[in-house]
Amino acid sequence: MAKVHIWQQNPEPITDIVSEETADVVVLGAGIAGCIATQSVAESGASVICAEKFDKPSSHGTDVAAVNSIVQEREGVHVDPLEAARLIYQWSQQQANYNLIRIWADRSGEVVSHYVELAEQYGYTVRLNSWLTARADWYDLEEKYRMFRTAHLFEVPEGSDLKKERWNATYLVTVAYKDALKHGAKFMFNSPAVRLVKENGRVTGAIVKTDEGYKKLNAKNGVILATGGITDNDEMKECFCPISLRADKNENYPKGGNMGDGLVMGKWIGAAFSRCYPAPIIHPVNLSVLGPGMASSWLIVNRYGKRFMNETAFEPMITNARMTAPGNVAWTIWDSNYMEHFKAQEPDKFSALPENTPELVEKCVESGEYKKAETLEGLAEQIDVPADNLKATVERYNQIVRDGNDVDFGVPERFLSPCEQGPFYATKISAWLLSLPYGLHVDDNSQVCTEEDDPIPGLYAVGNVQGDYWANSYPVTCPGSSHGRSVTFGRLVGCALAQNKNIDGTDAM
Repeated sequence: MAKVHIWQQNPEPITDIVSEETADVVVLGAGIAGCIATQSVAESGASVICAEKFDKPSSHGTDVAAVNSIVQEREGVHVDPLEAARLIYQWSQQQANYNLIRIWADRSGEVVSHYVELAEQYGYTVRLNSWLTARADWYDLEEKYRMFRTAHLFEVPEGSDLKKERWNATYLVTVAYKDALKHGAKFMFNSPAVRLVKENGRVTGAIVKTDEGYKKLNAKNGVILATGGITDNDEMKECFCPISLRADKNENYPKGGNMGDGLVMGKWIGAAFSRCYPAPIIHPVNLSVLGPGMASSWLIVNRYGKRFMNETAFEPMITNARMTAPGNVAWTIWDSNYMEHFKAQEPDKFSALPENTPELVEKCVESGEYKKAETLEGLAEQIDVPADNLKATVERYNQIVRDGNDVDFGVPERFLSPCEQGPFYATKISAWLLSLPYGLHVDDNSQVCTEEDDPIPGLYAVGNVQGDYWANSYPVTCPGSSHGRSVTFGRLVGCALAQNKNIDGTDAM
């Protein structure tokens, strides 16, 4: 008998409401999208209540993507919004809503510029990032690998008394939260949303659970869902994105924050799930000095010692191949000339490597994170792959490097590095699930829709609960896109709904 999931069931009605409150707009969720939406409503002069399941705003991650912000202007960077939108859309194999992507590409610059200026007023600085996924010099590659300088990094300046945080995105969330309070927004923490209220075909509010009991939040203009994706919900991952269960770890924060609450509540009142398959944000995160598989492109073999993928360090390609490999394992292999190879592959990043990089590499060997052997036979024994296969694989790979033409997998010549001179090194390719965006079906205004594509009056979705934006694999064409679209649509929907309007300027339904 097939399992009936909670989103497929009719929930029991909640009748024991202890109190009610009313605002122009109700926002559910105080992550980056929710805090931006709340701040935007309040700044626009409307009343807003934001309900959050945890005891404070939440955030994690690093970069915020934008196209042609004031920071990019300051640093002499120009991005063609048409090209950026086209390449992101191509990654979805045309399953995503191109118009949503275009809105981000066209409007993200003005939106992020607003928060750059606001952050600077609060004492923070913002610059373009060029490390890890944010490549400064990948634009000239063929379209398949092209990357734009879109990653905005919010930071605490040296000598500042501002609190240092683990995640750079926290600084932006902090600014949005403080400024929302300044403009009269109300936040309700430890108040998870449990129901959407729909009356006469329109969503008119939400019910949240508090220590005092259930409270009803009435919304005059509409409700903005900002409840996150499905990163922490294994049942939903098994249904909609089973490959994500093969990741080594879930690095989402805070734990339990992305349970698909918005999808369930939306489904209960007639909303449709995203038309696209999820695009999990899974990176081969290796925080050691060389970051094999992330900051550089080395030979990769499976448990049989055979090459099986394109090793260009374009994150979804690496992790997708690893998570479907036999035994869900893969090894990165490189030789003793790694400093020379790294410089040739990533000249910009090479200049940022610490001078004692070789010493740090040996510490990784001592800790067991890296394997090291004088010969390929010795390395094969350490990583438990057939030595003959590994030697044959390395021999063919080195010939490909000499030819400068990867006829097997198409790695650009720039990223082909020979593996000839011992000692040889190896480390496992990791796969960390950073976030799993999957949301409700929306239209071009980010208004939630039914299975028949009809907008549901009064209900909008932003952040990772906004569906139809990516499909299949999360592209890093524009680094920081997840936060970038959360900020952009959080503000656009918040500002519009504060005036009872849609993003396109039409009257809200």
